[in-house]
Amino acid sequence: MKPYLIACIAFAVFATLASGANAQTTTRYVSDELFVPLRSGQGNQYRIVHRGLPSGTELKFIEASEDNEWSLVEMRNGEQGWIRTQYLLDKPTAGIQLKSAQAELEKLRTQYANLQNDYRALSGDKSSALNNISSLSEQRDQLERELNELKQLSSGTIELNQRYQDLLEKHQMLQTESDIVKADNERLRKEKTYDQWIYGASILGAGMIITLIIQGFGGRKRRSEWIN
Repeated sequence: MKPYLIACIAFAVFATLASGANAQTTTRYVSDELFVPLRSGQGNQYRIVHRGLPSGTELKFIEASEDNEWSLVEMRNGEQGWIRTQYLLDKPTAGIQLKSAQAELEKLRTQYANLQNDYRALSGDKSSALNNISSLSEQRDQLERELNELKQLSSGTIELNQRYQDLLEKHQMLQTESDIVKADNERLRKEKTYDQWIYGASILGAGMIITLIIQGFGGRKRRSEWIN
């Protein structure tokens, strides 16, 4: 009973200290593929506050123990407890970053399909637009290959952040390419409208000239008949 009372007092002291240090709190994440128990004190002998925090759980870091083996954290519902520091990460887990990369890839696939449809509707023989579509296709395939590699490496987080940043940069490049293709398509649409206008104006002008010629011949014929 005495150890339990001491544990309760210690937990109350730590909770009080934590409430005064909220301005200095930071965020931590539970590392990959784990269900980590949250305890009321710095040690396995303390009561379990939460039996299993799943991987990727966002926690508010409050303070670390003197030996840095345990960290005091707070869940979103306000409940606090101690967890081994080795299970905490400064950044989201590989699984969370992988889902974000997959969402970006799906967005690029949709943009790519829309650009192909616009291109077919406007003109299929413009080499500049075709080259841009081909370039987007190659970059999309490269992104898919890197995503497959990222899936294989999702169990580790050493190089994942750098790869994730590379994917974001390539996404920005693809977005720029997408804007260029959209501009080309708009230009092609305007050129096609202009060509149709010129063609119509030419037909109208030719019709007016032919009408004037016919009227001229008709007038001469009437004057000749009147003189005779």
